[in-house]
Formats: sequence, structure tokens, C-alpha cells
Amino acid sequence: MFRLFVLVMVSTLLSATAMAESINGRLGLTGKVGFIAPLQDLTVNGGANATVDTGFVGGGGLIYGLNDKLAVEFDVTHSPSSSVTSASNLGDLQTTDISLGCQYRFMTELYLVPYLGAGLDFIKGDIQSSTVNWSYGGHLNAGVDYFINKSIAVTAEIKYVVGTESDIVSNGVTRGTYNPMSFIGTVGVRLFLPENVFN
Repeated sequence: MFRLFVLVMVSTLLSATAMAESINGRLGLTGKVGFIAPLQDLTVNGGANATVDTGFVGGGGLIYGLNDKLAVEFDVTHSPSSSVTSASNLGDLQTTDISLGCQYRFMTELYLVPYLGAGLDFIKGDIQSSTVNWSYGGHLNAGVDYFINKSIAVTAEIKYVVGTESDIVSNGVTRGTYNPMSFIGTVGVRLFLPENVFN
């Protein structure tokens, strides 16, 4: 019976042909969780480079539809602890990525809305007793929103982040450098306010 129920639900979702919801003129609130996979080691002065492991990431932000196909987004993601493997015992890495971006959204005949995006990133980190200076860069991202109804969408996204190298500083002494190049994968939920909420 349960299998039959699941089969019916999946068939219903796959056969849905209603036009995807537009977010033109609408503000959305996003919450998400996922992973961050660093693509560059930390450079440690006077020793071997330190490997940064894949870690948990969570965050949220705002999205606003400029029209049916274009949207702007403000996003903050935080990784509370990514293990660092190093002979110099730097400790775990924490990072916060503040980003501003633009999306191009592909309206379809389904409830799914794929999108591509790009934007600017401002990244700050800490490693226990050390501070990682601000890094500045950008990102490319791709994702999809699935609209459960007009106000709620489930979202999934992958983001590629690049940025300038920044110093790792402890007690005024530079201990190494951090390169923020990474992949970030997340899933989450968007809650959209009505079109006339600001009228």
C-alpha cells in the first residue's frame, strides 16, 4: 500500500504541467544547509601545506525577482568547522561567505525552475587562535527551484567560489595564507511573500 502511494505521488509530480511560478516583483526568504569542499590547501609558513577537509555549511538570504527571468540575491553561508590536517596544528577552519549575485531563471511548463547565476563574494575566516583576513572574489552557481505552491519552493544549488588569497595572522605574525576556492552544495527552502506586500 505504501509503495502504491509513493508511486502515485511521484507520477503526479512528474506529470504536472502547470506553468512554473513567477517571482517577478516578489521577495523571498531562503534557508539552506549543505557542504563546502575546499579546492586549495592552506599555505603554512615554514612547513608543508595544510589540507582542509569537506565541512558542513548553513545559511540563508534574500531573493527578489526583477522580472520573470532575472532575480537578485543576497546570501550568507557559514561553515562552523572544517578540519585542517597540518603538522603545525593550526586547528579547525571557520568561514563566512557574504555574497551578492544575479540569477537568470529558465521558466518552464513544469513546477521546476532551473537557474544560472554569478556574483561577488566577501569571505572571512578564523582558525582557533588565528584570524584569516578578508578575501574578495566571485562565484558561479547553478540550481533549481521546485514550487510546492505559489509561496513555497524547495531549492538545490551548487556554487563555485574563487577569491584572493588572504593572510592567516596570529598575534600580529603571518602564519600562512588561505585561498577560498571551493565548491558549495546546498538544499533548502524558499518562502515568497505576496506581490503586493510592499504596496
